[in-house]
Amino acid sequence: MNKLMLFFALLCTTAFCTSVFAQQVYISVDKNGVPLYSDQPVAGSKKLELKVSLQNQQPQQETQIDSLALLTEEAAPYQLTILNPAMEATVISNQGEVVVQSDVSPQLADHHKLRLVLDNNQESPLQQSSNFRLLGVERGEHQLQLQALDQNGKLIAESPVTTFYLRKTTIASPK
Repeated sequence: MNKLMLFFALLCTTAFCTSVFAQQVYISVDKNGVPLYSDQPVAGSKKLELKVSLQNQQPQQETQIDSLALLTEEAAPYQLTILNPAMEATVISNQGEVVVQSDVSPQLADHHKLRLVLDNNQESPLQQSSNFRLLGVERGEHQLQLQALDQNGKLIAESPVTTFYLRKTTIASPK
């Protein structure tokens, strides 16, 4: 019990000394979405405003969490656009191959991923690239939508739905 009390006394003294002589703290998020704290600024980091409390109360932790939320919220929302196939375009492919080109603005963050949704139920694997290659698409009318997801798999942006038509040339109908 005495060792435990000594540990807490030492912890409180250390916390008091470090808060009195605190240096500037910077926060950034790595490619996996993990917050990184440092006393040196790095690219994309934000200065963390800490409130010094002699009683070492909870508000200091709340400030850190709020600053992390602020860092992720400050990122501009993505504008996702499917460029090819264009709306109402006809793609001709006997193999059912559809090459999808899209635009993401601003540039996609390292910890965010894209996926393509075909006909509201088939999803591509997550990837960083904004270009996709679909194989085995059946003939007929199809809808595409591009989606951006954060590091937790939460949907953060999506493009408008693009409708296109896939046509396969047959011997009976070569045109």
